[in-house]
Amino acid sequence: METTSVSTVKPKRKDKSEDAHEERQKEEQRPDPSGEPQRKLLRLGETLDKPLAAPELHLNAAYQQKELTQWLQSTWAKADQTVKEEKTGAQVFGDPFQICLLPGLMAEGTSKALVSEIIDKVTWSRKQMDLYEFYQSTDLSNMPRCRLLTNFLQVLRKQVRPWLEKVTNLKLDYVSASCSMYTCGDYLLVHDDLLKDRQIAFIYYLSPWKGAEEWSETQGGSLEIFSSDDQCFPQFPVHRKIAPKDNQFAFFKVGSRSFHQVGEVTTFDYPRLTINGWFHGETNEAFVPDSMRAFPRLSYLQPDSLNKPPLGLLLNNVYLKTATRRSIQKRIEENSEICLYEFFKREKFELARAQLLSDDETLVWRRQGPANAHNYEVMDLSTARGTIQELLQLFRSNAMFDLLRDFTDLDLSGADAVRPKCSVELQRWSHGNYTVLGDGLVSEENTLDLVYYLNAAEGAAVITYLSPDGELPNEKEKTGSDDEEDDSVLLTISPVDNALNIVYRCEGTTKFTKYVSRNTPLEKGPVFVISCSYKE
Repeated sequence: METTSVSTVKPKRKDKSEDAHEERQKEEQRPDPSGEPQRKLLRLGETLDKPLAAPELHLNAAYQQKELTQWLQSTWAKADQTVKEEKTGAQVFGDPFQICLLPGLMAEGTSKALVSEIIDKVTWSRKQMDLYEFYQSTDLSNMPRCRLLTNFLQVLRKQVRPWLEKVTNLKLDYVSASCSMYTCGDYLLVHDDLLKDRQIAFIYYLSPWKGAEEWSETQGGSLEIFSSDDQCFPQFPVHRKIAPKDNQFAFFKVGSRSFHQVGEVTTFDYPRLTINGWFHGETNEAFVPDSMRAFPRLSYLQPDSLNKPPLGLLLNNVYLKTATRRSIQKRIEENSEICLYEFFKREKFELARAQLLSDDETLVWRRQGPANAHNYEVMDLSTARGTIQELLQLFRSNAMFDLLRDFTDLDLSGADAVRPKCSVELQRWSHGNYTVLGDGLVSEENTLDLVYYLNAAEGAAVITYLSPDGELPNEKEKTGSDDEEDDSVLLTISPVDNALNIVYRCEGTTKFTKYVSRNTPLEKGPVFVISCSYKE
């Protein structure tokens, strides 16, 4: 198959689902059809004491004292200090970036009143992308029915904004804010919040229920802070965790190192409720250099001519037949993808799976980062032994290049092949693992992807392919309709043991592997994926 700048073969759309991810920065809010979060909030609302009258919102008097403002201003200016003010319990962390916690920000009873109004009047929309899953309200400035939330926004504008200007020495022009709700299984993955004029990010926590005013780590939902390397890439492990605490206000300066995430909520008892947003000013000075930061990409190697694996001893015999190869080629020409079930002989598959699950001494694994792009483990291929080594060597062998040429008619071998090459990776997927959309996941040219699962589990290591920008416009953005399907999703690959998925991927196509929730059953252990990419 001759390679052109724009492929004549387009991946066929299939397996569209309710949680299809929309293009970043363009996704729309989708009203939750089930209404279950609202029903749960109503049940929880019955446990709250309703205020007799709506209170007037105002800051805790302690935070209006001149001495405290001066203390915070001085501490913030020193940048690298981590200190605590004893009277209010206010804390400033200087490492890995500045973040300030102000417990008891509002007068007593404020959070309970705000939550009562949220339960009664706020409409939630489901937010789902590669990066997050949670519920969000519209901006507080668009809530005329919600008097307390509107008043809270005025407190942020008229009292907190000028106060933050003094503390941080930043010019802040306006504030944007909305309500967020994370129920069990919801999360927000690693990001820096850096966008144009965002200067200060803030979170105000609402958890007034008795016994749940301050969450434990086992309940999840913590604000998790990451350190970063010399290239401003976030690094594992998490540097600091800040658990939700009722009536606490957290803020930090948005920059090229302000990497954080909301850990997955693991409790079914309470939602993680917050009012959060940004104080905006002039264009953030870190915004331009951040846009130049490039994600690492796969490295490609030429086929290993020294290795000559016996295909007849490894592969299911049906895939060696000429008629089967012709049938596969036809399917790929029509649909650009195919799934070959029982690809390896069953005994080879079982041996490889058993070795991966039991060999903790020989096989060496490392975590794949950076944290804002990937979080899974990859095997050091030089440590592979036995059946695992046989399978991995096969994918880089001339025999596999020959087979893929027959399957696809791509110039991966033979007289017309110029310089074919491939990338081979053995991945290990467990709870909390993911990839997110980014430059490193955009195909710069047409490639052939192979995905092979061992110890597959439903919902773990699910791969989604998205169309190139502008290739398939999202009709929802044009019509505003919530009933339109997401045309950006081209293909979803779900884990099936001993199945080889072959996908011809056009230039500009992106893909990501969905976050593995802690609700995903992994009783048999982690899921292993042999992930390969081939170029003519």
